[in-house]
Amino acid sequence: MKKVLKRTFTGLGLLVVLLGFIFLTGLWDGKGQPFFDALLIAVTAFATYEMIAAVRKSGYNVTIIPICIAVAAMYPMITFFGYLGLVVTLGVSVILAFCFFIFDQRVTLKEMLMSAFVILYPVAPLGVAMTMTSLYGMIPLLVAAAAAMLSDAIAYYAGSAIGGKKIFPKISPNKTYAGSIIGLIGGAGGAMIVYALFEVAPLPINAVIRFSTLLPETYILFYCLVGTAIAVVSEIGDLFASRIKRELGIKDFSHALGSHGGLLDRLDSIIYAVLFMAVVMEFLI
Repeated sequence: MKKVLKRTFTGLGLLVVLLGFIFLTGLWDGKGQPFFDALLIAVTAFATYEMIAAVRKSGYNVTIIPICIAVAAMYPMITFFGYLGLVVTLGVSVILAFCFFIFDQRVTLKEMLMSAFVILYPVAPLGVAMTMTSLYGMIPLLVAAAAAMLSDAIAYYAGSAIGGKKIFPKISPNKTYAGSIIGLIGGAGGAMIVYALFEVAPLPINAVIRFSTLLPETYILFYCLVGTAIAVVSEIGDLFASRIKRELGIKDFSHALGSHGGLLDRLDSIIYAVLFMAVVMEFLI
């Protein structure tokens, strides 16, 4: 019980900070967006640091220079060129990792592949998040994040309260069928909270795209269906991160957030949700 309460209060504190940055984006006719962008850049840098540290702790080395170039160059490239800038940045960074392997005999094949993996996870998905805010404003990203977070939270509390059969005990021993099924409601609920706060209220936010305008006849159904789909996708993202940690022989990526583990431990489900939402937006726009 003590662990659950500590986890809850830590999560609420992080949520308050996040909401503050979100509201800033709506100030001065959307000119407050750079504040949130700066937070997203910092999150990307720290999550990447956590992954590098976890990999090294498990005995793998990575080539730092291509990864640093990817993190540093992504935002300006995305700002000027959108998805093309993101693809070019990631492509050049991976090619650089290959070049280090070719010309530096100390770099092994495993190290080169691990360097490319870090660029693809978590750098690339967080770059997609930056691109979404640049092209569409905050609402699509918030739908992805809110649906994933509320789905994860409700699945955690429901699974802890109900218990029952585990889904993949060898990968993630705490996940149950009951928690995951109830988590679908959390996904839809998270998406509807974004709708209520930023389309009905509406609270200040940089909203380049509003789904009530884009889909005037079906936007409520859209929010519910996308939120439910994100709950499923985010569960896969959580399992993917759990498998990575199993392979690396660690429990959490770090202990930066106390009982929540590391920042990357909180982003695992959101990362997949962001990728899913990016695909949805490409079909809609």
